[in-house]
Amino acid sequence: MVAAAGLLWSTMGVGVRYMDEVSVWAILFYRAIAQVLVLVALIAVRRRGSFARTVTGIGVNGLISGASLTFSSVTFVYALKLITVAEATLILGAAPVLAGLLGWSLLREPITRTNWWTMGMAAVGLAVMTYTGTVTGNLAGTLLAFGGALGFAAFTVFQRRGMRTDMLPAVLVGGILTLIFTGPLMGGVTIGGLDLLVAIYLGAVGLGGGLALYTAGSRHVRSTELVLIAMTEVVFAPVWAWWAFGETIAVTTGVGGVLIMAAVLVQARARERLPLFRRSRRIPPVAAP
Repeated sequence: MVAAAGLLWSTMGVGVRYMDEVSVWAILFYRAIAQVLVLVALIAVRRRGSFARTVTGIGVNGLISGASLTFSSVTFVYALKLITVAEATLILGAAPVLAGLLGWSLLREPITRTNWWTMGMAAVGLAVMTYTGTVTGNLAGTLLAFGGALGFAAFTVFQRRGMRTDMLPAVLVGGILTLIFTGPLMGGVTIGGLDLLVAIYLGAVGLGGGLALYTAGSRHVRSTELVLIAMTEVVFAPVWAWWAFGETIAVTTGVGGVLIMAAVLVQARARERLPLFRRSRRIPPVAAP
């Protein structure tokens, strides 16, 4: 489920690039409408007769998780307007390390030998992919993409922290907060035609569907492993951008992508649970509701 979520997210950059003439705020707003509608439907089907109680039961962890998702979405989409899809998604690759450190400090989740090895493999893959000589040097875009990585790491960790309850409504909260934040900034802009269809796809399938899968998987996979496995996004996003818009993929990008995919596969199949970096308290896994 987590790997499939990353695959869905990998199409987001192509969608944003397609709507190049549409403002960032309009993209985020219309995407969030589709995201909210899909999540309302999913929660209503899963929690028949207890929709309101499920949404209000996410607590502080759910609110922080939703706010972190909004922050990640806004900064990452804005970054896609300033730097290439490949560059933005590569910088997003910092999320596993950030999630691992946050998970260790907040959840007492141990970082195992396998985690360190796979994070190292992913870091080498990112370094190789970045070494292409085509970096735009746009500092604002780089910082915004890193903000997206930090927000996504926080979203992941607080999803795990509140896993004793159904955290899918936290994704709904993220969509609602995005609507509240971006609505006043749109300036009355409306979109239609293919742009509207792309925005609906991004919100309902690419983001909403991916987050639903990711949230379900987060109940059974630790924070570091979650973001590592979801790095399928980092590998496939440049491929879709090359296929749709001809954005160049260097040989080093392909080699780095192979290393990252190897790290994803190793982590997904790992059975080792011997931490090198342990905190005293563990949060036990909880069965899905």
